[in-house]
Amino acid sequence: MVGQDAVNTSVAFRDGVGFTGVVLSKLDGDARGGAALSVRGVTGAPVLFSSIGEGLDDFERFHADRMASRILDMGDLLTLIEQAERAFDEKEAEDAAAKLASGTFTLDDFLSQLRQIRKMGSMKKLLGMMPGMGQMREALENFDEREVDRIERSSAP
Repeated sequence: MVGQDAVNTSVAFRDGVGFTGVVLSKLDGDARGGAALSVRGVTGAPVLFSSIGEGLDDFERFHADRMASRILDMGDLLTLIEQAERAFDEKEAEDAAAKLASGTFTLDDFLSQLRQIRKMGSMKKLLGMMPGMGQMREALENFDEREVDRIERSSAP
């Protein structure tokens, strides 16, 4: 649900059964982020967790300040950094940086880096966490994840 629907549903749910916290699923856009902030304001219950997908691994702790930053097109670098720390192998990243610096970075190295980035989630989601990407909203909406798959397939040994 988006916007007012989310607020109306949360108020009805609060009045019907009561709750002490909110968990939002499929929170994959700024409109839903605004709904999260509205639900908090109207119900008084904190948003505890949010999800950007349907799997259990897609749930993460909700940070209102980070969501507000995304809505204001200031990005969400803290979440991006946290996801990178979980997905990237530090030794492999150091090796790749050394290869880049020495000019020995190969297509196989590129493929390895691409696969590590893919562990972090969709490219559209990752790009959306970068400051200023609101100006590129239309390009992000038209971004086709299958293009990344095609690059990976054509690069695989």
